[in-house]
Amino acid sequence: MSKNQSLDRTTLQQAAIDPNGVQDFIDACLQNGSELHQLMIIRDGKVAFEGCSDPYQPQDRRHVYSISKSWTATAVGFAIAEGRLSLTDQVVSFFPDDLPPDPSKNLMEMQVRDLLVMGCGQDTEPTVRRTDHWVHAFFQHPVPHRPGTKFLYNTAGSYILAAIVQKVTGQDLVDYLRPRLFEPLGIEQVSWDHSPEGICCGGFGIHLLAEDIAKLGLVYLNGGHWQDKQLLPEDWVRQAVSRQISNAPHPDPDWAQGYGYQIWQCRHGCFRFDGAYGQYMVAIPQKNALVVALSHTVQMQVFLDALWEHLLPAFDRMPAADSCPELPPCPVPQHRGRCFNAEYTCTENPWGIGSVSVRCYEDGGQIVLHTAEHAVCLAFGTDEWRRTQVIGCPICPDVLGVVTSPADHIVAAAGGWDGDTLQVTVRYCDTPHAIVWQLDTGSDTLTFSGETRAFSENGGCAVPLHRR
Repeated sequence: MSKNQSLDRTTLQQAAIDPNGVQDFIDACLQNGSELHQLMIIRDGKVAFEGCSDPYQPQDRRHVYSISKSWTATAVGFAIAEGRLSLTDQVVSFFPDDLPPDPSKNLMEMQVRDLLVMGCGQDTEPTVRRTDHWVHAFFQHPVPHRPGTKFLYNTAGSYILAAIVQKVTGQDLVDYLRPRLFEPLGIEQVSWDHSPEGICCGGFGIHLLAEDIAKLGLVYLNGGHWQDKQLLPEDWVRQAVSRQISNAPHPDPDWAQGYGYQIWQCRHGCFRFDGAYGQYMVAIPQKNALVVALSHTVQMQVFLDALWEHLLPAFDRMPAADSCPELPPCPVPQHRGRCFNAEYTCTENPWGIGSVSVRCYEDGGQIVLHTAEHAVCLAFGTDEWRRTQVIGCPICPDVLGVVTSPADHIVAAAGGWDGDTLQVTVRYCDTPHAIVWQLDTGSDTLTFSGETRAFSENGGCAVPLHRR
């Protein structure tokens, strides 16, 4: 595949997939609380269905949370194939300066394989994000179980895998993977959040396209093969997508099928990459197919239940009637427009907002946050989503608590007036998240509300204002 080239396209009918089953699958997800932002269905290497829910677009490079783990494991696979490390290497051998004064026998016996299968022997996940020394914090955490005997989903362990790859290659994951994976797959502009130590976060933090995820899924579905090249050793891929450790019992059945090398096992002989809030790549080997979805949900089993009930039976089934599945747009908040202009100064606040400008019209408006470094302009529509890039935005969906400075985001905003309150829903299109910005003109208060820890941890979400 040459640079910038996309996967080939086909139709559901040509791929022998019943469009009615696809629509039933979409409807079941939406009806049960899974907000689909983007969906791709690939069969025999070709995209048979793709849809985006407005205001999301295919070119949005998205933070896909723990799907990052599968990319980290892929880097480990390359490093092992090149003889730079092995599954049986002791983890402590890479970081002798970060060990506790009297390391336990279990810690000393922990191997690279144990990190890959989430079996490092810890009882609880280390809290690394509150320190500048994530590697050190991991090794100070107790290891009460013999490594390889107990499953514990452990993002800190995935970070240590990234740190090991950087240690043995002298490159971070993005630079290391670029010639080995990204360039052969035609993947560009990948970014990965880094820890304070300058290491890719490993367990989260990669930002890429839905189609990029599909490409890596195809590599694993095809035994490490891509077009005319064997990118990853077939034996590595076979092990990675197979059950290497038990993760039962679990109340959600697709989280109790076993775990491979940073890859989940599913029912029906399938495997998946997945990330928090509904980011999925589900490979269906029996149909030579895979599904990629970027979504928002807090009940991730809902998506998989709908897939098994509606989409899996749609393969190789003749449709009862012709239909064209649709991914509906995200609903626009129902508020009225009105003309309003105001300038405010702010009291001291955690985000460094010094002043706020508001301009409203019947069909939308804009809110401008002024900080010492930036003027962040948020445009919104009253009856439509308006997309824009905000530079240096201090209000971010910092769910993981790792963003320490303003960031650039592609956002879409819509809202209007509810009484004396301007209420604007802001969708951060490069994440699954949304935040509601509210200006209460009765109390002269600007508030931000959403599923982000940053607001409460920074001392509240309200900014008192003084109208000029």
